[in-house]
Amino acid sequence: MKEKGILVAMLCTVVIVMAVAFAAFSSNLKVNGTASIDSTWNVAFDADNSSCSDGSSIAVSGTTATLAVSLETPGDEVTCTIGVKNTGSLDAKLASITSTPTGTAPITFTVTPSTSDLTTRPVLAKQTGTESITVKVSYNSDVEGQPDELSNTIVVAANYEQYFG
Repeated sequence: MKEKGILVAMLCTVVIVMAVAFAAFSSNLKVNGTASIDSTWNVAFDADNSSCSDGSSIAVSGTTATLAVSLETPGDEVTCTIGVKNTGSLDAKLASITSTPTGTAPITFTVTPSTSDLTTRPVLAKQTGTESITVKVSYNSDVEGQPDELSNTIVVAANYEQYFG
């Protein structure tokens, strides 16, 4: 029995020595870090590169452009070109464009580019890329007499997305 006590004491001593040795010869390594995204997204209308063929006004403010066009006689038309500029740090490309006229006046709108043109649109390079959207406003030449409705409105939504090319 005395031998068992000595054996148990020796085993306890060995376990304690191993625990101390393990603690002495082990290290806990820790990695701390921070990551941030420094890119900027800024695709907007460019007032300096926006105009109408008849001098009509285009009010440009960031991502909104408002046209004010007056047509007098059937067959009149005005073409407005609205500049788009990428001043952000990411390349961009026109992903979709929709145009929704409201009203029934004999005024029609033609928007370029159209949805079918999207695959051929240029990439707007970061910080320098430019292109334009054109809206042609026409007074239907087949109208005789003064129409009942004298104005029409259109909403054009151009959606630009990051280009990963």
